Amino acid sequence: MSITAIAAVAVPLSACDMWSSKCDTDNTCSITIQGDQVHDFPRPYDKDHGLKSADRIRLVSATQGGEALIQAGGVESTCTQGSSFMIVDTTITCDVVGDDKVELTTTRP
Repeated sequence: MSITAIAAVAVPLSACDMWSSKCDTDNTCSITIQGDQVHDFPRPYDKDHGLKSADRIRLVSATQGGEALIQAGGVESTCTQGSSFMIVDTTITCDVVGDDKVELTTTRP
């Protein structure tokens, strides 16, 4: 297989799953998830566990303008654009819900 053919195959596969997180403070993070892989949450759900996280998060499903099903803290929670849910001390807000994609803001005390 030529290098061009390999690149053509690799690009669509890498576009299916995406993860990014940016934490502006110790207590607030912005997260984008596309696809259904499990990812490390950027901060522990429990504020007493400091900054290093062993917690996980996964987007199970999402539909454009509809509802997202998110697995976090061993629990499956649903949210729509603008709604929030809590995992331990962390509030997770769904800012944007798209097809198999969600943009979240997380805050904890």
